[in-house]
Amino acid sequence: MHIYRLLITLQDPLYFATRELGRLYVTEQYLHNYALTYALGLAKSSYYDAEHIPHYERELEPLNQQGIYITPARPLNSAYVTHTYKFANLSYHVKMDKISKNIPTFGRIRELAPESRFEFFVISQKELKLPKWIRLGKWMSKAEVTVEQLQKPKIAEGIFTCTHPLNPLDIMFTNQVISYDLVNMPPVSLIQNVQMRGQYYHFDGIQSLKIPARMEYRFRS
Repeated sequence: MHIYRLLITLQDPLYFATRELGRLYVTEQYLHNYALTYALGLAKSSYYDAEHIPHYERELEPLNQQGIYITPARPLNSAYVTHTYKFANLSYHVKMDKISKNIPTFGRIRELAPESRFEFFVISQKELKLPKWIRLGKWMSKAEVTVEQLQKPKIAEGIFTCTHPLNPLDIMFTNQVISYDLVNMPPVSLIQNVQMRGQYYHFDGIQSLKIPARMEYRFRS
């Protein structure tokens, strides 16, 4: 098993709609594992319907057969920038009736600022070559990726705490979740500071890092 620790540093403001407070659209300080999987080029959107909704199950499930899994990302340091959004001022949208329902036409947007940094993990049964640069969010914002391959993990079983964010659907079939903090965001809310019972990876010299084993992309509870 190969486990990579990835750091993302934003080069542009990053926007994706997480919460709507009136006409203020707020971007959460966590990055969903679905979005990261597409951004790394490990899954591709082959089809979008009239509502511009990606088919996650069809596009992500093949990675289970390949033994590849991406965790959500947590902020190491992050800041916000806020600006007013008006559709008429944006030259790169052509027709209003074609715009995704997830992109507001006017209001204020709170985006993650450039130089914000995030951490997540890639777990794979084979060695991977991961990109140096990726695009994220509604505006395809540029981000730099730093990759560190961790030492060979050891496996243990019992009660443990994972401080990193997790997709609850991807662990609920292989671990008993005892307690957690909720990160409310679409399309599936994340959990962090999760105490659970099950198998996990740990590493010599990194006592605080425990990652659940046997995680897979799941789409039904």
